[in-house]
Amino acid sequence: MDEKKLKALAAELAKGLKTEADLNQFSRMLTKLTVETALDAFA
Repeated sequence: MDEKKLKALAAELAKGLKTEADLNQFSRMLTKLTVETALDAFA
């Protein structure tokens, strides 16, 4: 993936994070999505 595009996406998503709890929830969701997507790719 293009690092520049990834940074732009991260910056856009970060706009919605207002508290540490928001960041923690986002981190859990992103981790879950990443793992599920990776596992599906190998299935």
